[in-house]
Amino acid sequence: MIRGMHRALLGLALAGNDLIVEHVLLYEDWKRDLVETLKGVPVYLVGVHCPIEVLEARERQRGDAVVGQARAHYEAVHTDLDYDINIDTSVMESRAAAETIANEMVSKEYTHLTLFRSIDCLQIPVPDLGAGLAFYSDRLGHELIWRTETAAGLRMAQTDAEIVVQTERSHLEVNLKVALADEAVQRFVEAGGKLVAGPFDITIGRCAVVLDPSGNALVLLDSSKGRLVTDEKGAVIGVE
Repeated sequence: MIRGMHRALLGLALAGNDLIVEHVLLYEDWKRDLVETLKGVPVYLVGVHCPIEVLEARERQRGDAVVGQARAHYEAVHTDLDYDINIDTSVMESRAAAETIANEMVSKEYTHLTLFRSIDCLQIPVPDLGAGLAFYSDRLGHELIWRTETAAGLRMAQTDAEIVVQTERSHLEVNLKVALADEAVQRFVEAGGKLVAGPFDITIGRCAVVLDPSGNALVLLDSSKGRLVTDEKGAVIGVE
């Protein structure tokens, strides 16, 4: 179960979720070491609980060669630590347990996290979308990911961030991904920044424009509604 859940968590991380996953036998001082090493990265101690009777039943069902190893392992590592997240794996499969952990991590107090998660995209204004695609996609080789009537997302080789050519605004724009735009704006303003516009709804979530104390405009957005769904030609047909 632990191995399956760990693989599922890694799958969620590789699918673009903001997770760093490590599987260790947990001791409180290890958590302190991780917090010190990963400065600025939230570290959560997850307690994965399952009654020993369920573990032994799974052992027999799998036909393990050494029946009883689950009890020995359970007694060796089970301890009453101060866990940040507790889940009961006796009633869920590995994937469901992994998703529960991921959702619990996202819902943790927002101030525990660094504000900016990643660069979502660099938005480049173009007078004509077709001409912009001819230059950035056809000539410079950036693969088309999605397209609407006024914008198109293009892939870069070594990052999940996109180049977005668009005809709606006349200025270059950097979009920064945050966990939740409304909470991010509140924290940004409390830190000394200013709100210019929003937060407002966008296709994939919520968005806001802010100014830092030096007067730099930043766009903060989240993907709380999901990801774009496209047809075989890259045209956006919905959100999932």
